[in-house]
Amino acid sequence: MISKRVRNLLRSRATYPLAREYDVKTPGTINLASNESPYGPSPRVIQALKREATRAGLYPDPRATRLKSAISDYVGVGAKCVTIGNGSDELMELACRAFLDPGDRALIPLPTFAMYELVCRENGGIPKFFSLPNFEWKAGEIKRLLRGVKLVFLGRPNNPTGNGMNRKEMRDLMKVGKLIITDEAYVEFDGDSVADLAPKSKNLLVLRTFSKAFGLAGLRIGYAIGNPKIIEVLESIRAPFNVNRMAQVAAIAALEDMSYLRKVVNAIRKERKYLRRELSKLGLRVLPSDANFLMVNVRPLKTDAPKLCDYLARRGILIRDLSNFRGAGPNWVRITVGKPEQNKKLLNAIKQFKGGA
Repeated sequence: MISKRVRNLLRSRATYPLAREYDVKTPGTINLASNESPYGPSPRVIQALKREATRAGLYPDPRATRLKSAISDYVGVGAKCVTIGNGSDELMELACRAFLDPGDRALIPLPTFAMYELVCRENGGIPKFFSLPNFEWKAGEIKRLLRGVKLVFLGRPNNPTGNGMNRKEMRDLMKVGKLIITDEAYVEFDGDSVADLAPKSKNLLVLRTFSKAFGLAGLRIGYAIGNPKIIEVLESIRAPFNVNRMAQVAAIAALEDMSYLRKVVNAIRKERKYLRRELSKLGLRVLPSDANFLMVNVRPLKTDAPKLCDYLARRGILIRDLSNFRGAGPNWVRITVGKPEQNKKLLNAIKQFKGGA
């Protein structure tokens, strides 16, 4: 009864590597594993959700007209260049459903967000993986790898490395003509967006989310920016009520409070710099990052990622073990930048580990 497409997916054993925090119920645990905002959403969002709660029995706007208008103002593109999704994950899946035929190949860097592989395989595509040399982006090499592929997934910044191709390299890559799906989930922490290029491009789709800088991870809402013709295709195959009314209202309220967003982004950028400096002082290799997390090699501690993560978990601190990420390996972890007191607690615990405690 199972389709050939799903059988192939199951045989590949491709899964989303869930972090351990979803099994941890201990009060007071510090979660630095999921790249969530430690500050949560704007107070305006909470107020808007309370007001909207009385309308929870009504269907949401199937066209999300107000939200698309707010997004278009925020990004600086026309409303016809925007579509919304139940998180950017749904938009990745819709893009693969729309543009991949069974057997088509999709270029996917390693290490990166596991959903790229999953949505590719779910729609009959075949991933073509390439490893980032020393976790760095080589535009010329990527261009050579595009022969024979239908589309490419690129995180900017990339999860978990925190880096990505610059704007000039992206423009050069676009000339090849392959569909580029660029995931800008963390762009608010970087600011180097290519969303302005998408409306006039025939082969660029930019994905964004409200889960990270805006602090709405629990509401699952994202959006895509592209040429109106590309967006029209995605609009035609998305479910009409795919984003619930609470999420739509929350996203609009979040976009109305830019001062809160700036405060959160500035705080995380400051702590990112501090955390990288202090981790480096401990002898750890910390990759430069434009996101709200750091990728860290723990080998100098004479340990591996699972052991360090277990040690910290026993002390109520969760970080991401990257040993089950394709292309990362057992010596790497990902640490979400937290509040100052959370980061200090993490650093103190690592210092104790290094000291043999």
